[in-house]
Amino acid sequence: MSLAERLRELAERLPSGGSLTLTRDGLLTLAASDGDQADQAVAPQADFTVAELAARFHRSASTVRDWCEHGRFEGAYKLNGRDWRIPQATVDTFLGEQRSKGPVAALGAWRAVRRSAEYPNRRLR
Repeated sequence: MSLAERLRELAERLPSGGSLTLTRDGLLTLAASDGDQADQAVAPQADFTVAELAARFHRSASTVRDWCEHGRFEGAYKLNGRDWRIPQATVDTFLGEQRSKGPVAALGAWRAVRRSAEYPNRRLR
């Protein structure tokens, strides 16, 4: 099976209006497999449910649903108009964005900035 045929097969599995983010490793794996391995094709991983991600991120299900509704998981969709499903690639992208954010500023620095804005003529200690 050619690469184009495998990509077409993946596209046909998507729900109408759905999108797919393919990671670099996933694309390389797809491109590296040849016709001999077509018989041993690995089934694509099922999309995550809200409950699965809530357990994985140690958050409540309502928090994960809120993330979906506010577009934090691009490509997330509702199954049968009710239950959210989040693709693996979307979760990988989300985690990458979270890891690339810089360290959180110390609370003391935040207070210093706040005080300087409130009292511009006051010296900071």
